[in-house]
Amino acid sequence: MNAATQPIEIALDETGLPKGQIMTDSIRQWRSDCQSGQFRIGAATMRGSKLDLEIVGAQINTGEFFGYPLRTWLAVLFVDPDGVLSSILFKTESLDNFEELRRQYRLKGETLLGKTVRATMNKRVSRANGESYFAVEFEVASNGQYAAAIADFRQRQYSPALFPLLSGPTENGNGNGNGNGQEAETNGKGKKK
Repeated sequence: MNAATQPIEIALDETGLPKGQIMTDSIRQWRSDCQSGQFRIGAATMRGSKLDLEIVGAQINTGEFFGYPLRTWLAVLFVDPDGVLSSILFKTESLDNFEELRRQYRLKGETLLGKTVRATMNKRVSRANGESYFAVEFEVASNGQYAAAIADFRQRQYSPALFPLLSGPTENGNGNGNGNGQEAETNGKGKKK
C-alpha cells in the first residue's frame, strides 16, 4: 500500500524566467542517444548533437537501467541552455570521457562548477563488430552564465536526493525495480552492494 502524499500545486500562471535565473521546480530529463548521435529531451524531442551543461552535481552508481545489464552509470544534474534544472545519464566510454575532463581540471586546481561544459556526440566504429555508434566527448566551452544561480541553488537546495532515478530501486525496464520483483539493496551511498 502506498502512503498518501500531499498534492503539489503547479504554478500555471508563472511565465518567463529572469535573466540569469534557473527553473528548479521540476527536473527536465535529457537522454544521450548514442545510436542516432543526438541529445533528446525525454523520449522524442531531438535537440542536436551538442549540449551545453552547467553542472550542479554528479553521481556515479551501478544499476540496471533502461533494459541494460548491471553496469556503472554517471548521472549529471545540470542547468541546460534554456535555464532549466535537468539530468542526464552516461555510461561506458562517455562516462570515462567525463571523468577524464573532471580529472584534468582537478589536476589544474580548477573545478567544473561555474563553467559551461559542452557535450558533443562523436562517431566511433566498434572494433568487435565494425558497427558505428556515438560516444559523448566533453570540453569546457566558457564560463557559465548561470554560475551565481547554481551556487545559490547548491547552497540552499542541493541534495543527492535530487538524483531520484539512481537513489531508488534499480530498474531494468520491466517495471518492477531490479528485475526480480524486489528492491535493490544499497550501501547508503546510492550504490548497490
